[in-house]
Amino acid sequence: MNKSKTNHKKNMNVVYVFSENDKVYVKNSTCSESLDQTSTMHEEWFPINFQWKSLLDLRKNIRLQNVDESY
Repeated sequence: MNKSKTNHKKNMNVVYVFSENDKVYVKNSTCSESLDQTSTMHEEWFPINFQWKSLLDLRKNIRLQNVDESY
């Protein structure tokens, strides 16, 4: 019996970020095609709201949410 193999490639979503002066920025890239059929990449960096949380704090919040949902 001859089985055909199908290879599925999973695409990975990637978001580029960097931090500077206690601010976090995310990159938005766009590609545009000009009249002479050349592609131009445009990059813009946007500030985002971001706050590091400790794993301990996250676990506490999850426990509190679970308690609230049980009522």
